[in-house]
Amino acid sequence: MPGEPPKEYIDLYFLERRRIVEALLKAKGMDEISDLIYKNSLLLAPTVATCGPAGVNAAPFMLSFMVKEEYLEEAVGKMKTIIDEMYGKGWRAMLEAAKFLLDYVYNLEKSDPLTLVSHLMSKGHTYRNLVDNGRATISILIPPDRGAFELRTRVEIVEDGLVYEYANLLHDMIHVAPEGERSHPWYPALVFHVEEIYDNSFQKLGVKIYP
Repeated sequence: MPGEPPKEYIDLYFLERRRIVEALLKAKGMDEISDLIYKNSLLLAPTVATCGPAGVNAAPFMLSFMVKEEYLEEAVGKMKTIIDEMYGKGWRAMLEAAKFLLDYVYNLEKSDPLTLVSHLMSKGHTYRNLVDNGRATISILIPPDRGAFELRTRVEIVEDGLVYEYANLLHDMIHVAPEGERSHPWYPALVFHVEEIYDNSFQKLGVKIYP
């Protein structure tokens, strides 16, 4: 898509999430980190809505940003090293993960704020609808009432390769490595390519701001 991401989206969503990661680096232990993630769950896991043969569906997804293609292989290698070296090391593992996120995922030189990534833990309503039409809308609320965005996206389901590794390693670096315990296998990656952004704040009420 042409053009740069709108400033309000970068400031209120991308950079706000970066500030959460910066706060992780100041945490004194896992309890403080868990509390910080819980308090920011709306930003970290927005609602993904789809429509298709499984009906109208909406579900929360932990989303992150995709690094640019020229940094993808390097990022995957860095995450593998962090997971190997920090496996089971709790708070220290989270600090190393936070440093990686700031260097790659929340760095506008290396990251693409218009491409988001997650993984699909079941082949339920979302999966059936995406296989049918590959379309999803992401609804983002910046609490308490600072802003809201609607991202209309084209979605890819990826089941191998570096993008598949990237999505699953992001999860493992944060949710597996600190505890040294895995609760589920890797899942297909979802890549959300943002095609339109609407400002759904109470001040704008659905004004299109991108492209």
